[in-house]
Amino acid sequence: MLGDGNPDKFSFEVTANGFKFLQYQLNTPEIDIPVANYLPDNNNRIIIERNELNRLIASELENEVSVKNLSLNQIIISLDSVASRMIPVRANIEIRYKEGFRAVDSALLNPKAVKVSAPANELNKIDSIRTKEISLTNVDKNIDLDLQVELPAINSWKVEPATVKFSQDVKEFTQKKLNVPIEIVNLPPEIKVKIIPNSLNISFDVPMENFNNITATDFKVVCDYSKKDSADNFMVAEIIRQPEGILNIEVSEKKIDFLIFK
Repeated sequence: MLGDGNPDKFSFEVTANGFKFLQYQLNTPEIDIPVANYLPDNNNRIIIERNELNRLIASELENEVSVKNLSLNQIIISLDSVASRMIPVRANIEIRYKEGFRAVDSALLNPKAVKVSAPANELNKIDSIRTKEISLTNVDKNIDLDLQVELPAINSWKVEPATVKFSQDVKEFTQKKLNVPIEIVNLPPEIKVKIIPNSLNISFDVPMENFNNITATDFKVVCDYSKKDSADNFMVAEIIRQPEGILNIEVSEKKIDFLIFK
């Protein structure tokens, strides 16, 4: 692979008739150098000497045109070794949902990594590669998009595949409130305790389609007597079981007072 900083132009003089000379003045000739024909066996650069440059130039011009006074004695073309490895992809996407709608789970990228081929010294500097930036607004349905992987503006970089699929489930949510009884755990059998309050109001956001399917029995709230605060006579209520797919859970009270009866 061609390295950076290689010469991209040089000058020379030509001897030609007036018409040809005018033609070259109006349209600067381009000389194609078949670099692959000069690849070294075990070096990181190619050297093309003056005589060979003259031959290459002459082969690109008309027979009646002669070349002289080449500005370079030789052309040195540096080469970079090429490496390939799988690089994780990060989606560069901004999503704004319609009011009441939100993502159900984390977004999915397929594939999660792409094969990047680039100069080894450049490839070693990156640990991830982003997609081209995209913004979505007022989203109220599932997202399924092809995102293009963004590469540096260097022709020597290649990526396979060039696009990845982005998907995310989106649902409409609403708030629901339930009153759930509190259970005491790790209570010695010889002790009787009364807790105040003996139930909690739990509020949460739930997908509209599951609103009627979730009841208080889907939750379990406990106070662990072994973790009680004896000085201030309270325990902390914990939710140890809850249904899947709900968000933004809030409870009316976490500090539960208790009375011990002997």
